[in-house]
Amino acid sequence: MKSLSICIPIYNFNCIGSIKILCKQISSLKLNAEILVIDDASDVKLNELSNFNNPFYTYEKLSKNIGRSKIRNLLVEKSRFDYILFLDGDSGIPENFIKNYLQNIESNPNSVICGGRIHEAELKNTGKLRYNYGVKFEDTKSSERSKKPYYSFMTNNFISPKAVLKNTPFNEELTKYGQEDTFFGYELKNNYVKIIHIDNPVFHLDLETNLEFIEKTKFNIENLILLKTKYPEFIEFSKLLTTINNYKVFRLKPIKNIASILSKFFEFITKHSSNAYSFQMFKLFYTISLNRLK
Repeated sequence: MKSLSICIPIYNFNCIGSIKILCKQISSLKLNAEILVIDDASDVKLNELSNFNNPFYTYEKLSKNIGRSKIRNLLVEKSRFDYILFLDGDSGIPENFIKNYLQNIESNPNSVICGGRIHEAELKNTGKLRYNYGVKFEDTKSSERSKKPYYSFMTNNFISPKAVLKNTPFNEELTKYGQEDTFFGYELKNNYVKIIHIDNPVFHLDLETNLEFIEKTKFNIENLILLKTKYPEFIEFSKLLTTINNYKVFRLKPIKNIASILSKFFEFITKHSSNAYSFQMFKLFYTISLNRLK
């Protein structure tokens, strides 16, 4: 691979430390590359990012928030090179990160390659629920993710041929937070694009408070119901929807009638305990409460 566009959408997070590490890695590899950062109309001033000067780096701030899918499609449009590395703005970059990707893309030039994510223990008190959930359900090795490669796709850290991203853009119907990664994996499968999982994780740095994470999860589930309604076959890509679909009890009217009460009960427990399993119960009953009965 001769050239690389590193595309980073950000919102209210100063990722200057990671930008500097990426610039240093590009320089040491003598790689023809660019780093494109687009700020989705952050509420806070990110002066270090706007003032940083480096030949590989470009920063742009939007005047209006356009959402997680549209901003990724915009980054693809603005990118100049044939391969795109997408990173979330709150990603910490390890040593040899770019080099590891280059080695893998050389042997898999037409594939989408996912590197994974890990949560460091010293951050667990910053956003305790987010940390607990991440460690238990997101920090998986490539061997585990590879068992169901399309279902394990995450947008936070992956590299792809630009042609794939042009042919399979992110779904801009999803204006709220969540599910754009799951649906992208679904579309890659439908378009017969191979996904490869490797162990090249970034560190998840920006851990929300319990309340923020729960509220974002509600948006996520609302998007899930939207996708399920419009694309019924998408059900198999969601563990929540598959569970509800496989167990008739969760589709009975009495259960749906009390699901809202149960979701609020587990939401209350989760806020105060940071327990990842009570959080899973909250997600289940919140989904049931929104799910339309057949």
